[in-house]
Amino acid sequence: MQDFFIPSGVASNLKWSLGLFACCLLVRFAAEWLFASGADPILMRRRRFTVRALTNAVIAIGLLGIWLAEIQNALFSLTAVLVALVVATKELIMCVAGSILRFGGHLFKVGDRIELNGIHGEVVDHGLFSTTIMELPPTHAGFCGTGRTVMLPNSVLLSGPVKVEAQPRHYAPHRFLLTMEREVAVGQTMALIEAAARETLDADRELAARFHQFARRKAGAEIAGPETQVLVLTSEIGKIQFQVTIYCLVQDASHFQNAISCRVFDGLDTVLRKASEADRAGGSQVWAELQNRLKSAAAPTGKQKAA
Repeated sequence: MQDFFIPSGVASNLKWSLGLFACCLLVRFAAEWLFASGADPILMRRRRFTVRALTNAVIAIGLLGIWLAEIQNALFSLTAVLVALVVATKELIMCVAGSILRFGGHLFKVGDRIELNGIHGEVVDHGLFSTTIMELPPTHAGFCGTGRTVMLPNSVLLSGPVKVEAQPRHYAPHRFLLTMEREVAVGQTMALIEAAARETLDADRELAARFHQFARRKAGAEIAGPETQVLVLTSEIGKIQFQVTIYCLVQDASHFQNAISCRVFDGLDTVLRKASEADRAGGSQVWAELQNRLKSAAAPTGKQKAA
């Protein structure tokens, strides 16, 4: 019945442990009794301390030798349990680690607009295991939410970059491309774009300049703006492109982009129409002059008429 509850190996170790403990106690009491007959009390206390230390060391070493195999088996079992626990709770551990990263690194807070794993939205709540955002359309499609909420595990904070965008009421650089389908004069078109941007952004220029100085001091780095920048590029199929960088309110960026694009294309259309009319007028004059020359060459001279 005893073997049913206690394994034979453990029972044997218990017997050896009790025997070792009893033997050491008997040796200890016998040695103390022998040393107690001494006349010097100080020497007696020293010998008693030595006997106790030796017997305790023998008991510790003996118990370790007896139970070493059982301790190893227990450690192996505990290691297997810990590994299984880590594997089972891996996602939870990564979520907690992502939450610690967000809190310790001050990545974002409620109300910030972020882009994470291709999902663009505004943070409405965050906790120990997940972050909830309200989905937003791409920047060029506006700044109003789609009405859908997305709950992301905090583990994604460890697997990819987190982009924190400027708030709608903040000023920030905004870039867009203008692609020319027809050949245009590059210098004249750049001047037209700069003039259109200057007319469109003139009302907010002073406030944008002050905000740009504040943002640059806060970031400790150079930020594009507040002046408009125009770069000449080419597309993959050889079309001329103009990359325009403006500094404006984030919530008004799409409106300003449309206004500048309309002014530029309307101006280019006017220039091209005038050039086409001038070409037609020049062609008419050339044809008229050519006809006059042909008529004068075909008309007979006075001597030919007399003959």
